[in-house]
Amino acid sequence: MVPTARTLLLAGAACALLITAPRPAAAQQEPSPVEVTRAVVATGIEDREPVGEATAFPADVGTVYFYTVFEGDFPEQQLEHVWLRDGEEVARVPLTARGPRWRTWSAKAIPAEWAGSWTVRVVDANDAELASVDFTVGTD
Repeated sequence: MVPTARTLLLAGAACALLITAPRPAAAQQEPSPVEVTRAVVATGIEDREPVGEATAFPADVGTVYFYTVFEGDFPEQQLEHVWLRDGEEVARVPLTARGPRWRTWSAKAIPAEWAGSWTVRVVDANDAELASVDFTVGTD
């Protein structure tokens, strides 16, 4: 039997439906047992606590610190602080945390010419965001 134009058209449409049909939603990941109970940006760390907490810093700030406290019933976890300037990732700092309470920080040297909008994100091993803080450098 020789396929007709109508048969070919219907077969092509069926293939297009198979190709473009939505895929079933992926299984949702279990929520992280790690909870970020404090996340701040500061100009320094003294006695394992942040000093100079702010959301706006002068262009000549030099270095800022992202301080986080994790709590929860969790085994050792690999986490990261992800630093973004104007929406572009500029640094990724790996960290290890252990429950039931863990505090840690990372630092970023910020040259005066890097003024702008900044965000620091805390992400887990699956790159799921646990917390984030926005701040600005050098804007009045």
